[in-house]
Amino acid sequence: MDAKGKQALVFGASGLVGWGVVDQLLSNYPAQGTFSTVSALVNRPFKVEDSFWPERSPARPDLQLVPGVDLAGATVESLVKLLEAEVKGVENVTHVFYFVLKPENNPEEEARVNREMLECAVGALNKRCPKMEFLVFPSGTKAYGIHIPGGVFTAPYDESMGPLPKQYQNSINYPAMRAVLDTASAGRQWSWCDIRPDAVIGFVPNGSAFNLAAHWATYLSLYALVHGKGASIPFPGTRKAYTSLYNEASAATIAKCAIWAALHPHRTRGGQIFNIADQAKPGSMSERWPVLADYFGLRGIAPLSPPDNDEASEVLRPSEFIKKHRHLLEAKGVRSSTVFKGDFLDSYGYYLDFDRHLSLDKVRRAGFGEEVDPNDSWVRAFEMFKAAGMIAA
Repeated sequence: MDAKGKQALVFGASGLVGWGVVDQLLSNYPAQGTFSTVSALVNRPFKVEDSFWPERSPARPDLQLVPGVDLAGATVESLVKLLEAEVKGVENVTHVFYFVLKPENNPEEEARVNREMLECAVGALNKRCPKMEFLVFPSGTKAYGIHIPGGVFTAPYDESMGPLPKQYQNSINYPAMRAVLDTASAGRQWSWCDIRPDAVIGFVPNGSAFNLAAHWATYLSLYALVHGKGASIPFPGTRKAYTSLYNEASAATIAKCAIWAALHPHRTRGGQIFNIADQAKPGSMSERWPVLADYFGLRGIAPLSPPDNDEASEVLRPSEFIKKHRHLLEAKGVRSSTVFKGDFLDSYGYYLDFDRHLSLDKVRRAGFGEEVDPNDSWVRAFEMFKAAGMIAA
């Protein structure tokens, strides 16, 4: 690869979006030669041969996989030493993609832990990466209050909305993270921006938190094993949630937008927020669920919500159904598609019963216009899980 290409450093490379960022960089997005080296930092055990990233070739950027990067247990000094020892040419890093989140049950504790992790990361970057030009950080639609019953703002959500009402401001960690980046970048040559998706659809080969595609892929494939092809499967939620408007984002689309933003600092710098989704046009689960079910040979139908149907009380939520019938997957030799916080994902179709779609006007004006059919994003994720042996074929 051309030694003059840019050098990317990806924190959280084994997570849902971090994996997608590395995948797109190694796929030469936006063009061959843009990046010469990609350094992928992970915390959990992870092997290149099990990553499903593009294989090494003369046209692909060089890949460095650095395991054991535990930001929660690090200091600036220890992280500097790790970067110096493990990241070849760390002094030449130009673009950083920070896709790390450590969930905690207590929102204030989550904000503290993640703030300290980011402080550690940017502190080390400021010491060892003098050529750094840009950092991309992801927030999410909790900034618009989607976790608050009934929502806070009226959709479509745009980046000017906020902050949340005072009583809810401690329920999210984004303001603390943004403050860290403002302070760390002040007076320096590098800048940053905030990419903001709603539901993220994608593949990772080793399990992840809040991965709705993995959770439902396991549920739907197992449902087909238990009830047979052609069986009807009700949407796991309420009728209001089934028809509410939203627009999801594939990890690939988020990754492309993050890379685009990093390469166009004159349009994106200064901590700007950019909503992102696969399509500007919103959709609903009444459109999506039948397509997802059909991939597994099932017939997706509307939810059996009380008091509409007494059978609703007998329908197991996805994580309960998976727990009850997991032995069938094990008997077929299916690898574990571990989804941390699966019980939380069960609530997706229940509490998100209001319109929450995003306006993409700002990112379109800035110059990022790529769109993809969300159905294709779901199917691609399912195909990847199948190829990895993580769902029943």
